[in-house]
Amino acid sequence: MIKLDRSLAKPPASWPATVRKAFHDIASYQSAAQAFEFLDIGGQKRRSGFSAYAPHCLKKRNGKPYFPSIWGKAKEALAKMTNGKCSYCEGGINSARSGQVDHFKPKALFPSLAYDWDNYFLACGGCNGAKSDQWPDVGEYLRPDRKDPAKQTLFKTDGSMDARRKDEEAKITIEHFDLNRTWLVRLRKKHLEGMVDRLSDMTDVYKINSALAVRLARKELNRLKDPANAYSAALTQCFLREWMSKYPASPL
Repeated sequence: MIKLDRSLAKPPASWPATVRKAFHDIASYQSAAQAFEFLDIGGQKRRSGFSAYAPHCLKKRNGKPYFPSIWGKAKEALAKMTNGKCSYCEGGINSARSGQVDHFKPKALFPSLAYDWDNYFLACGGCNGAKSDQWPDVGEYLRPDRKDPAKQTLFKTDGSMDARRKDEEAKITIEHFDLNRTWLVRLRKKHLEGMVDRLSDMTDVYKINSALAVRLARKELNRLKDPANAYSAALTQCFLREWMSKYPASPL
């Protein structure tokens, strides 16, 4: 997970009008949403979701209340913020169909933000499906457009990740987004193995020409830092750690 620039994902000028058209009575919806969010976040009534609390404020499909999913229109803009990657695991998303719009604060618990553009992140099915409507009773998840999540997480060359210094925010994010799921760890490890191989080649060069090896390492580091690369946070962090363990006197 890397820090994202929210300014790159601009909402269309028509977004407020699109939201209004999604409701029969948006004022009633907003009023009920505000009342619902005064409920205890850990209480049963709140955790049962807004659809159960105020079904009359939502449209119905097959007899059941639902949130009109107009946020599907946001995918293209959100992809500009993430370089077409998942906001959370940094895996590549190769089509609009395979990408999903995640409500950072889930709409079932925070209905006032269900149509708030700044609450949207592009996500893969793995991360969005794992998180679903979960939300911590205390605190919140790592939010990639406000902090640098890489400073709170620790990546390992085996593809796994952990929270730094027992950071509770990072810990619950990793858990609820299932960021150590088997297939994801395997993919990260594959990319990291390629990086380790290139670092090994630089080690061979360092024995002959240290200045050249440092130049090559800096070039590689800049490539790894490119936000368009999948798993750039893991690759950058592991590369720097491995390099400094070998050459503490040659910082990059």
